[in-house]
Amino acid sequence: MLRLLAIALLACVASAGALATAPSAHAKRVPCVAGQKGKPKCIVLKAKVKWAADGDTLKPKIKRRGGWSPKTPVRMTGIQAMELYNYRHRRRKGECMAVEAAKQLDKLVHGKAFRLVSMHMKPGNGERARIRSSLQVKRQGRWIDPAMVLLEKGLVLWDPDGHEWAWNGAYSRLAEQAAARGVGLWNPVACGKPGPAQDAPLSMKLKWDGEGRDTANSEWVRIKNGDPLNAVSLAGWRLRDAASRAKGGKDQSAYKFPAGAVIPPGGRITVRIGRGPNGNGVFHWGLAKALFQNATNDKKQIGDGVYLFDPHLEMRAHMQYPCRTECPEPLAGKVSLEARYTGATYEWTTVTNTSSETIWLNEYEMESVPWFYEFGPADVLAPGQALVLFNNRPPDLAPLTKASAGLVPAVPGRMPFKDVSFFRSWGHTKPLFGDRDDTVTLRNPLGAPVVCHAWGGEKCPTA
Repeated sequence: MLRLLAIALLACVASAGALATAPSAHAKRVPCVAGQKGKPKCIVLKAKVKWAADGDTLKPKIKRRGGWSPKTPVRMTGIQAMELYNYRHRRRKGECMAVEAAKQLDKLVHGKAFRLVSMHMKPGNGERARIRSSLQVKRQGRWIDPAMVLLEKGLVLWDPDGHEWAWNGAYSRLAEQAAARGVGLWNPVACGKPGPAQDAPLSMKLKWDGEGRDTANSEWVRIKNGDPLNAVSLAGWRLRDAASRAKGGKDQSAYKFPAGAVIPPGGRITVRIGRGPNGNGVFHWGLAKALFQNATNDKKQIGDGVYLFDPHLEMRAHMQYPCRTECPEPLAGKVSLEARYTGATYEWTTVTNTSSETIWLNEYEMESVPWFYEFGPADVLAPGQALVLFNNRPPDLAPLTKASAGLVPAVPGRMPFKDVSFFRSWGHTKPLFGDRDDTVTLRNPLGAPVVCHAWGGEKCPTA
């Protein structure tokens, strides 16, 4: 029996995947995030490596009982480097910042005391038996995280992980800060090749939480051209999230725009994540499932991002969510929300500008889970003005105008619509709000909650 067990153990050691799944029960544990104390604690394995495979992958030897293992593929948790075309150490070639990331990782790990740190030390799904792990190297007597250095320099994207989640919060903040500084990938001329329409002010809105049940086509990306005079052709441009996905030998990490993809002056186009025909400014990525993770402010700190690259593979626009560092909210303290949810045939929410400044609601959204209503460019409120959003369509919106002062019998129960400048209809045919308990929330274009009305013991969302 003992002999059979020994043979089984030797077979496991020969496999990179098995190496990852069998750490000692007494393996040392340290704080997962370098430089931070407390929990969560992670499994630690000693390792040594000569060179990085690329900017986010290594093939180290791992110290185990009985000696050093053969080289084991290790995929760094929480980051995504751009792809190399040539992986030979002295002849590396690749996408913008791919070679720089690999060289920087070489410098950080070569010849240093080096260890793998992981919450579970298991291969990830679809990761070709690669261990998903964070790295720590010892420099000047303290352990540092090479991924943090790569993120600070803007050489990699934040790639959140719901399984190995300990690093999500710290890594997302570093990526935000690098983007704010415009370093590395976040510099649109980082690789010295001015792209087409280089001066066009491009921006994006990502709908990461689809209306109703999340499906591929309930998620979308809107790309806007801020140039009022010149169109922008996106032919050959790529749209991607951080994760790398391959299926059937085909990379599904990015959507490549066709020749007819053009954003008119001051206009916009929309890319839906699912399948469907292209036309009328709408394009389809072609994925079968929803792509973007819903943001959380719990211990896992989940989020994601979307990134637009020109034909030279330089980033021209991006949106990472949720914002966790410097997150100024233009409407903070300037707007109130009150829902009418019971005692009337019709339901509505009143949005009031409580400030002394004009406010713009364009691209802000009203949420009544799981439904959303998006405000448009005409939804502008002067100081003291209000907007009423009916959940359904009242019999007659015509009398509800700014000229109708005082009490307007628009619905049973008579509601004062004083200072209401705009009336909008969500268009639902059935009530949305729960009479006993529910919430209605105004969210900004990044999806973050701005103000909320909750009742019946419900709490306003934090993410």
